[in-house]
Amino acid sequence: MTQVEEAARRLSKTGTSLYAVLELKKGASPDEIKKAYRRLALKYHPDKNPGDAQSAEIFKEINSAHAILSDHKKRKIYDQHGSLGIYLYDHFGEDGVKYYFRMNSCWFKTLVILCVLLTCCCCCCCCCFCCGTLKPPPTEEIGKKKYQQNVQTQPGQAGNKANFRKSEDDDEDN
Repeated sequence: MTQVEEAARRLSKTGTSLYAVLELKKGASPDEIKKAYRRLALKYHPDKNPGDAQSAEIFKEINSAHAILSDHKKRKIYDQHGSLGIYLYDHFGEDGVKYYFRMNSCWFKTLVILCVLLTCCCCCCCCCFCCGTLKPPPTEEIGKKKYQQNVQTQPGQAGNKANFRKSEDDDEDN
């Protein structure tokens, strides 16, 4: 196996390397995939080649390729997006693949940039900060509010305390 084929298997973006593992052309029918898998699995099976590490690795790749290409959903994603699409499918599901590639498309990025440039803003929170709705008050107003809060939370009049103490003194005298 050449280095180019190995690199193609590791960095598949076009969706052709799994077909190369099974020695098929892209767009092969499910029956052709099954026949190629059986033929190659018998050829590289670890029981047939005991102690051969390379044949064991090839057998693992054949099983992986067959698992992806025999599943209709995975094959469709693999044909469109390559191995990155399969990785995303395994971690985030079918919707995750759609959203990832939709948000990484050129038109989506262009739309976001145009919205930012046209509105001079990137999101609603930023607008609220710019317009003053969520803008924090100046420090002078903060000091006044704290002072007002302290005045409102002070205890009642001091005269009541004095009268209270006087009545206690009167009680002690009696």
